[in-house]
Amino acid sequence: MNIFAIDLGNKRIKMKSERGEYSYPSSYLNAEQVVTGGLGSEIIEQNYHFQTIQDSTNSFIWGPNLEVYNLPERMIDTYARSGRMKQKKTIRIFEFALGRLVMDFPEAFESPLVVHLTLGLSITDMHQESDTIDMLKKLAVGQHQIIIGGRVVTIIIPSEEFLSIIPQYMGTVLNLAFDQDYQRNRRFSDGRIGVIDIGGGTILINRSVALNPSPIGDERFEGIQNLIKEIGRRINSTKSFLIEEMLRSVDSEGNYVYPPNSNVQDSKNVSPIVEGEIERYTRFTVAPLVTENFPDIEEVDFIVVTGGGASLLAKEALKDEIGEEYFSRLLFLNESEFANVRGFYKGGYLKWHSSNEELAVEARREKPAELQESQPRDVIVPPIRNTETSMDRELLEAQQKLQALQSEIDGVQIEFEN
Repeated sequence: MNIFAIDLGNKRIKMKSERGEYSYPSSYLNAEQVVTGGLGSEIIEQNYHFQTIQDSTNSFIWGPNLEVYNLPERMIDTYARSGRMKQKKTIRIFEFALGRLVMDFPEAFESPLVVHLTLGLSITDMHQESDTIDMLKKLAVGQHQIIIGGRVVTIIIPSEEFLSIIPQYMGTVLNLAFDQDYQRNRRFSDGRIGVIDIGGGTILINRSVALNPSPIGDERFEGIQNLIKEIGRRINSTKSFLIEEMLRSVDSEGNYVYPPNSNVQDSKNVSPIVEGEIERYTRFTVAPLVTENFPDIEEVDFIVVTGGGASLLAKEALKDEIGEEYFSRLLFLNESEFANVRGFYKGGYLKWHSSNEELAVEARREKPAELQESQPRDVIVPPIRNTETSMDRELLEAQQKLQALQSEIDGVQIEFEN
C-alpha cells in the first residue's frame, strides 16, 4: 500500500511517503524564463523540470533551491487568502508534489502507481457551506500524469475511499499521539491539547480532546507572510522569496544576512532589524492569540506551538508577554515544519492499515475451515492470475477491502464531522 501525505502550505509544500519527506517552497518558475546551458542553469541543486499532460505546452522548474537562479521577481507564488485551490497555479503545484513523491518509486515510471492520499484542511474550510472539500476531491481522485525531466509517471487515486481529508492542525496532534511504531502515547492521545499552528499565510488555533477535533476554531491571516512584509519594508526590499530564504538559513554565527543578488559583496547583515521585527511579531501578533483563545489555561493540558513559523518566535519575549503560567503550558516541537505532514501520514497509515486488518479477520471468519488451513492467514481476496498487472492486483484488493472502510483510527474518529 502506497500512502502519500501532502501539506499544501501557503509558503511551503510539505510531502511525505514511506520513502522520503520533503519541504519545498510554494513557488515555482516558468522554465522558459530560466537560462539553459552552463553551470548556472535549469536542472541543478535538486530542482526538477515538471510538466503535466493537460498543460504540456508549458514547463516549470520546482525544487528546494530555487534561489540559485536569482530570479525572485519571476517566482510564481501560490499564496492566496481565498479560493486558493481553485487557482491554476495551486493546482499545478499539487501535481508537482505528487510527482516529487512518486520519483522515489522507480516502478512508477514503468506502470501506474496506485496511491492512498491524505491531505489537511483548515477547520474553517470544513463547514457545510464550504466547497473546498468537494474541490479537493475533484482535484485528487482520478489519474494524474506528470512529466518529470522528460519522463512520464502515472499516479492513480481510484476513488474517494483512497482519499482522506482531515483538519490540518490534527496532523500535529496525530504525530504526537502515535510514535514511529504507531503505538499510542497516552499523554497526547488521551489529553486535552491546544494547538497554535503558525503557517506562512495563516495562524490556526484549535484544540483536541482525546483525539476528537473541536468543530470551532480560529483562523487569522497573520502568518509569517506578515513578518516577511515588515522585514521587507524595513530593509527596502520587495523580494519576499529572498527574505523567506534568509529567515530559514542564518549563518554560522546566527546572523541574518540578506543577499539582494548573487554578488556576495552586496550581501548585508540585517540581524538587528530582523530580530526586532521577530520580537514585535511575537509580542503583538502571536502572544495575544494564546491568551485570547485559551482564556482558562486549566482547560488544556498543554498548548502545542507548531507550523513552519514556530521556530522563529522570540521565546523570551513571548514568556514576558503571557507570563510564566501560560508559557509553562507551551510545547515547542523540533522540526515543527513537518509535524502536520508526518501526522497526516500516520493518520493515513492507521486508517487504511487498521481497516485492512479488520477486513482480513472478517474474511477469515467467512472462509470454509479447509480453505483457512490451506491458505496463508493474511490472504484477504482470492489469488489473482499472474497475467494481471501489479496495479490490477492492488486496485482489486483495495476496492474489496475498502468497501467497509470506517473513517476512524483505533475507534477514534479523525475525519471531521459537523
